[in-house]
Amino acid sequence: MRRILLTGAVALTVSAPLLAQQPAVPQRPATITARTAGLDRHDGFIPFYLNDRTGAIWLEIPRDSTRALMLATLATGLGSNPIGLDRGSGAGEQVARFERSADKMLVVFENTRYRSSGGADHLRTVLEAFPPSTIAALPVIAEEGGRILVDATDFVMRDWNDVAGTLQRSNQGAYAVVRDRSHVYRPYTKAFPDNTEIDVALTWAAAGRPGGIVSSIAPDGSAITLRQHITLLRLPDDGYKPRMADPRVGYFGISFKDYAQPIQGSLEQDWIARHRLERVNPNDPASPIKNPIVYYVDRGIPEPIRTAVLQGVSWWTDAFDMAGLKGAFKVELLPEGADPMDVRYNVVQWENRNERGWSVGGALSDPRTGEMLKGMARLDSHRARTDYNIYAALMGADASAADTAFVLARVRQVASHEVGHTLGLGHNYIASTYGRASVMDYPAPRVVLKNGQIDLSEAYGVGPGAYDVWAIHWGYGIFPAGQEADSLKAIMADGLRKGYLYLSDADARPENAADPRTNLWDDAATPGDFLKHQVEVRRLAMSRFGLRNVRDGDPLALLQDRFPLLYFFHRFAINSVTKTIGGMEYANPLKGDGQQATRPISAVRQREALASLIAELSPAELAIPDTVLALFPPRFDAGSNVELFGEHTTPVFDELGAARTLAQMIIDGILQRERAARRKDAR
Repeated sequence: MRRILLTGAVALTVSAPLLAQQPAVPQRPATITARTAGLDRHDGFIPFYLNDRTGAIWLEIPRDSTRALMLATLATGLGSNPIGLDRGSGAGEQVARFERSADKMLVVFENTRYRSSGGADHLRTVLEAFPPSTIAALPVIAEEGGRILVDATDFVMRDWNDVAGTLQRSNQGAYAVVRDRSHVYRPYTKAFPDNTEIDVALTWAAAGRPGGIVSSIAPDGSAITLRQHITLLRLPDDGYKPRMADPRVGYFGISFKDYAQPIQGSLEQDWIARHRLERVNPNDPASPIKNPIVYYVDRGIPEPIRTAVLQGVSWWTDAFDMAGLKGAFKVELLPEGADPMDVRYNVVQWENRNERGWSVGGALSDPRTGEMLKGMARLDSHRARTDYNIYAALMGADASAADTAFVLARVRQVASHEVGHTLGLGHNYIASTYGRASVMDYPAPRVVLKNGQIDLSEAYGVGPGAYDVWAIHWGYGIFPAGQEADSLKAIMADGLRKGYLYLSDADARPENAADPRTNLWDDAATPGDFLKHQVEVRRLAMSRFGLRNVRDGDPLALLQDRFPLLYFFHRFAINSVTKTIGGMEYANPLKGDGQQATRPISAVRQREALASLIAELSPAELAIPDTVLALFPPRFDAGSNVELFGEHTTPVFDELGAARTLAQMIIDGILQRERAARRKDAR
């Protein structure tokens, strides 16, 4: 008996490790039907389920739809221009690939920056040289019939727009998403045949003391809730044909390296960004447009501004029609109840912020081809008030139809400008030198003197410019098979023959910019002419500035908001004249197109420019009339109001500080170091 027990004990001792080494039998995942019992299935491109009890969102990934475009945007904003977390701002676009790995579904962002247009073997060498990004592992919770159910809650609640990082860089404190105060926002979480839209309300909490800007805007700066919108979009088909960029016409686009290019060519390839446009019969130039580009204007824009926005956006209808693409562009009001973030709508939104800021135009595009999928223009709601202040400073504040007409004319222009960006067009800051040739320039209001009076009858242009029509023809033209290259060449030659030039931000904005023709907010063929006009208007308007520039019952302190618009009325003209010193006119020529690459500014013109700038430093030009100074009561908000002069005499108005600011602006431009090194008389 004892021997038998001993044998049994030995047997148990030996078999235990053997049992421990046996692999566990994996549990088969539950079926999707069983796991989602009682939940509503939202059918679409990628179907999803919402679990009201846990707050989870589950995605059903079909095995035959394992790639998608992922777009992440902010559906609501912080309302601060300095910080920049606006509704409609985005984190960019990615080609996302879903890959099964054991009990997880990996989400991999493909690397579209490095490519090969060669064969499969060469493509493999490129794919193996540069990494993709595996950015998430979604737990698999059920399977059925070739479909895989994954828990995407953590995935969609991630801070895709880097709100926390933006707040940190803006010195607003350390914030992080808190999940127990975040949730899926049901009204705008929907699925459609080609896109799945997921909207989540995320709350960021501060780890310590919140920053002053956030605290001044949010009810409690220690926690802010913003909605983040994620789009999963079916990859566009292969019907879109990319168009190579040309430096002589201004389009945004995508850049990548193609390692299959011949050694005589460039690895760097640039394709323009644009919407897809097709004719019913692509070989018939008279065939109707099959897929018009439709833009939708935010219903929340107040009247009469909303009507002006509709009118300004419709200038692109005219541009496409004039470019031989009749019926290619339309504008409508956003349908009631539609989500502005839904990828199916190109939108023009109204951007309310705590202070004035930029209007913005952009788009969500396919990073593989540059095809625009959703245009998104954001119009700053303060713009109209700034324009009114310009009018009131120039003409007086008495109620009149003219002030509204002035403001609405500018609204039309800025609406058209920002939508131009969403069509792919960049700034063209040289277009004002050959007429009002482009809405993609920044237009100074045309203010002239007629019979000793200020005249604003032609303050802003109407309709697209000649450059705009030409650029649309070049970028969106549809040509019969085999004729595209010759057609584009002919369009380009026609534009160059007519003098259409393109120079943009890098040519205009830097302190050391060299071409005096390329400026923001100018309105003349030459810098000298523009400065002369602006100075004449400035002198007259300042001599008349007084009680007429506010309305009855307004505080006189409001005059200090409007007077700087006059005092610095010529600042952009000064900037353009400054570029003449050490300046050079240039273009972006290609070999054989007949353009002259560079043309240095003559010493005579440089000396004339220097003399005109020195003239603006005279006491008569820097002084503020005593009649104006007598109307400025103390202001206690000078440090927080961006429209006011910086002052060393707070709360009393600092007239010498104003003169110092203007003089410093002129002298800094003249003595800018690269400009000084380029001076003609220094050679």
